[in-house]
Amino acid sequence: MTETQKMNIDDLSLHAGGDDIAAVKGPNAVMHTWFQLFRTAMIHAIDNQALQKPIASMVEMTETLVPREGRVSFQAKDKSLFVNGTKLRLSTDEYELAREIFEFFEERGIGGFSIDGGMDAAAVRALLSALIYTNEREFGKLEAAVKAAGIPFRLNKPMGTGKKSKAEITLERRSYTFFTYSKLIVLYRSLVASATVPNAQRTFLMKKIARTVQALVDICLEDDHTFLTVSAVKSGEAYAAHHAANVAILAIALGEKLGLSKVELADLAMGAVFHDVGLQNCPADVMLKSNPLSPDDRALVEQHPMRSVEYLLQQKVFNKSLLSQIVVAFEHHRYSDGSGYPAASRKPDIFSRIVTISDVYDALTTQRPWRNAFMPDEALGMMTRDKRFDPALMKVFVNTLGLYPIGTVVRLHSGEIGVVIYGGGEGERLNHPIITLIGSDGSATGTLDLAEQTADGRYRWSIAMTEDPAKYGIQPSGIIAASAGVGD
Repeated sequence: MTETQKMNIDDLSLHAGGDDIAAVKGPNAVMHTWFQLFRTAMIHAIDNQALQKPIASMVEMTETLVPREGRVSFQAKDKSLFVNGTKLRLSTDEYELAREIFEFFEERGIGGFSIDGGMDAAAVRALLSALIYTNEREFGKLEAAVKAAGIPFRLNKPMGTGKKSKAEITLERRSYTFFTYSKLIVLYRSLVASATVPNAQRTFLMKKIARTVQALVDICLEDDHTFLTVSAVKSGEAYAAHHAANVAILAIALGEKLGLSKVELADLAMGAVFHDVGLQNCPADVMLKSNPLSPDDRALVEQHPMRSVEYLLQQKVFNKSLLSQIVVAFEHHRYSDGSGYPAASRKPDIFSRIVTISDVYDALTTQRPWRNAFMPDEALGMMTRDKRFDPALMKVFVNTLGLYPIGTVVRLHSGEIGVVIYGGGEGERLNHPIITLIGSDGSATGTLDLAEQTADGRYRWSIAMTEDPAKYGIQPSGIIAASAGVGD
């Protein structure tokens, strides 16, 4: 690299300290490096061999970046992370790392830090002694200890503590919703990643999933306007985890409209998360087949409700919540008209009927190896005409999502194209959603509320038709996620 080809932060590529993280590029490398350093130090003593790699990564980062960037600034604000003023776009897997960083900072009253010079291994160890290997949690005392260490490292106070605008509050709420949703996906993937998860780890992950589900219930009860947006996030590659989370979101939203209590909503959501957990035992070549399943393959797939029940029965504590999860897992492929599997004489429980509707809707609107995704309004229409679903629940479900559900691509009579970001509710909101307009380059250009009226009572804008997003190269879930400040 010549002198005129100076490296900047986007060129940074580091091997973070943990064995589970490969080379990380760009400003996110700073986050990974800091995470591995403080996380390892909180587990091991300062002279432990495990600290060698994260300390070496910290040294490499400072010696690489500071001479070229002038400094390294790492700051948290409103559940977002910034490196030298650049907001990090986090992948789903990185949200769990970010959450622990937020907790570390918040416990100590820290907003972030700045590094103004290169740090060798001795300087990094001095930082750890002042900041980690102490029982102190007061910002002022920690700041003084770091200064006394004589290293080019400065603690920063939290940002954004002043009064926030309505727009800032809305964006923060949406970011937190996506953050919590992504956390659920990470936890679920961690839980089902191996068929032989140790009992202690399984219990730990189940408790964290339960707490995350409760947080989602709280978000829904506080503001269902932003809550449903995350249900439009799709992933064909990580289908199982996204499907579990999406079905939980849809079930909570439908259950809330039915008047279920917070405890009932949490139990319902836990059932939704684990309704398909038994599918982890199905071979991948069966689950990803692009051709129709053979009778043997179909019989194997139809065993998954019982496999889900068996999985849930491994819990050490049997209570009402677990019982409702087991019922949902067993019944979610049975319908109100008596069809479906496994065969049974009783009508499915109300929780099961809610999860069935949520399950089918999310499955229909997600790309699968054997078929393309249906457009949201198309899927909703198909389900409304299907007599297998509870008609009363379907009516409430339509009111919850609206005639143009979140993620629907619409063309206005003016010719403009947009993606629905909120479409539920009674009355005029049912068919007059809020949309994000899409420019000719496929990027978001602004927001329109189609329920807005002129002085004489006419609607300013109206929908002419729905469009296939693939026709225009639009990824609705990406548009929705980007509007909340999160990565793909």
